[in-house]
Amino acid sequence: MIQEQLIETVLLRLADGLPHSLADINADDLACALQQLDAWGLQPSQDEYSRYSIVRRLNLLDQAAINRTLFQHKLQNTQQDTQQGSVLVSRSLDSTNEFLLTQKDLPSGTICTTEMQTAGRGRRGRQWHSPFAQNLYFSLLWHFQTQPEKLKALSLVVGICVADTLTELGVENIRLKWPNDIYLNGRKLGGILIESRIFNQQSQQMVIGIGLNLAMQPSDAEQISQPWANLNESAVKIERNQLVATLASRLQQALQQLEQCNSSHYLQRWQQYDYFYQQPIKLLLEQEEIHGICCGIDTDSGELLLKTEDGRIHHFNIGEISVRALHNQKI
Repeated sequence: MIQEQLIETVLLRLADGLPHSLADINADDLACALQQLDAWGLQPSQDEYSRYSIVRRLNLLDQAAINRTLFQHKLQNTQQDTQQGSVLVSRSLDSTNEFLLTQKDLPSGTICTTEMQTAGRGRRGRQWHSPFAQNLYFSLLWHFQTQPEKLKALSLVVGICVADTLTELGVENIRLKWPNDIYLNGRKLGGILIESRIFNQQSQQMVIGIGLNLAMQPSDAEQISQPWANLNESAVKIERNQLVATLASRLQQALQQLEQCNSSHYLQRWQQYDYFYQQPIKLLLEQEEIHGICCGIDTDSGELLLKTEDGRIHHFNIGEISVRALHNQKI
């Protein structure tokens, strides 16, 4: 515990990216703290005046500041429960989803966010690249007591909520790719991963994971095989702690509404964000590949609608399906 406090002290003192003297810290303890910062990719270095600095300035997550802002959001929304879940901040976790899946007795609405994930994961078990203090790694625990069928389009509802939040904050050109990807200016900005802790007819404890690229360095994204975007490319600059609090509040509000009614209220607005609407696409299934024109979604079920060459409209459930653009082809 003392070692963790020391690492936190050194991190906070160096977070502005400027050189600082750390002569007041025991040499062995300092070496241990600097080793951890180096493991996080912050590349601490010492100058000729024995001052230390890290590779860039950091906008660190602040648990107290996020929870204060979250509480203010709830006070402004008279229909939202002010006691409904707070935000837990960590410097490094294996996975924010995994943390909420394994921690017992956390109240519904609890949010976990971290500066870095060592085993972040995306849909279909893919690795989610998670460098330190550059992006948003965010998971929310929600205890539903509803009909399980109402949750089959949950990832779409969450996507629309994220898109609404970013758009209301002033970000333009946000799009959604069915069923769980978030795009900015035609490149992937983030994704959604939903997992269940308990799922039966009486109770559904769901963990909703969201990853958003905020200011990822190209050198930290060499493993990413598709075009990607950073939120800081937009004309609007959004402070990380404000974004976490605003997104947490909007999601808690949306999930509360989802329990009281069905998802069609949200799904009717999918088309305004639909990345592939009226575009030629291909669906990659386990045993086959299907080409057609994307016709949006079924606003009752969230199923993808695909018009094939014979003019028929086919419905596809959210599952083990990948959607890709079909370039330079007509259907």
